[in-house]
Amino acid sequence: MRGSIRAGPGSSMFSRQGLPLFATYLIWGTGSGAQTLGRSLFAFELEQSIFLVTLLFAALGMSRIISAPLTGFLTDRIGRKPLAVIGAALRGTMSFAVLWVDDYAAFFVVELIGNTGVSMWQTTSQVVVADMSSPENRGRAVAMRNSSLRLGQLLGPVLGGFIAVTWGLAEVFVVNGISKFLVMFITLYMIGETRPTRERRPAAERTSLRADLLPIVLSRAFIALALTTIAAALIGQSMVQAMFPIAGKVEAGLIESEIGLLITVAGIITLLFSFPNGMLVDRFGRKKSLVPGLLIAAGAAVVLARMGDFNGALLGMAVLGVAMAMTMGSTQAFAMDLAPEDKRGAFLGVTAAFQSFGSAVGPLTAGAIAELWGFGTSFTAVAVFLVVCALAMAMFGPETRTRRRRDVKGTTSDTPERE
Repeated sequence: MRGSIRAGPGSSMFSRQGLPLFATYLIWGTGSGAQTLGRSLFAFELEQSIFLVTLLFAALGMSRIISAPLTGFLTDRIGRKPLAVIGAALRGTMSFAVLWVDDYAAFFVVELIGNTGVSMWQTTSQVVVADMSSPENRGRAVAMRNSSLRLGQLLGPVLGGFIAVTWGLAEVFVVNGISKFLVMFITLYMIGETRPTRERRPAAERTSLRADLLPIVLSRAFIALALTTIAAALIGQSMVQAMFPIAGKVEAGLIESEIGLLITVAGIITLLFSFPNGMLVDRFGRKKSLVPGLLIAAGAAVVLARMGDFNGALLGMAVLGVAMAMTMGSTQAFAMDLAPEDKRGAFLGVTAAFQSFGSAVGPLTAGAIAELWGFGTSFTAVAVFLVVCALAMAMFGPETRTRRRRDVKGTTSDTPERE
């Protein structure tokens, strides 16, 4: 296969073979960052209802509950590359279709279809990072992936805000469409297949999906992972994408360019903290970052609940940027550690379904609370939930990082470090 990658885990993540992969994350992040600003404001422009805006985000999350596990299952059967190509093409096509949308119902349908492509690409890209990394460098690999995405997202919201003010909100989606087709071509011609070869996955030919995954899914470790995954989705979807753009405009009197700037500020802080956090996660463990990160995110929600001007919004988004750096990468590394190699796609697809559940229920619930009792109460409710998730991870989540141990014969092995 052209550009095929058949190296062992961890050997190609930081080599020249990983550069095209990181480039796709950078380009994807630029387009998605612009659309982060455009989606909620465009929906609000079509229908002056906070609840309908969050209903859109909820529907997008619900669609991923089905598409993410299906994508993960298919990556184990037919490979990672085909799903990534199809996903990028689908999202790009639907982004351009927004130019012909003039009512909320049509926008709802277009975004629902396009979001299926997003789910396919996001799930597949996470599996690829797991394929190309090992437990010893996984924290840094995930941090590099997230940093590449974040670097693109630094310019995306500012670019989106400029385009929205100059030409209109619909044109913001053009940037996203172009970025997705670029990702499609890079994946098609420069990135190889990372699915383990038949020689490396004999168990995949002999064991059933249910037999492999059911004991893991029913474990305390997975329960802690599921809650943390929902919480991470709540931070990104509810607080940043669904609630903050509108809350900033309504409560703090911010204009579109200021909202885009503040989202970029959070992105800069997340970028600066992501790779150092990845190093710490590899050295000291996933929980050492996850639990404090969730508590910091709760603090950010409390600050945003009380924002009344630009400075208050700036403080809340700055704190949130630190929290995102600590929670998102650590959650992904934790999930990759738990995933069995021969069923990695299916397992990470199931994990993505919980992320999608958080993306669906979180914005809908937060939006309903904001509609009835205001944004302050909504952000406070998010803070309470994040504290509960932090306590659950502290009590039930095992430590999954590995450390090198030398046996009596002088050989080394990777041994999971459990608390």
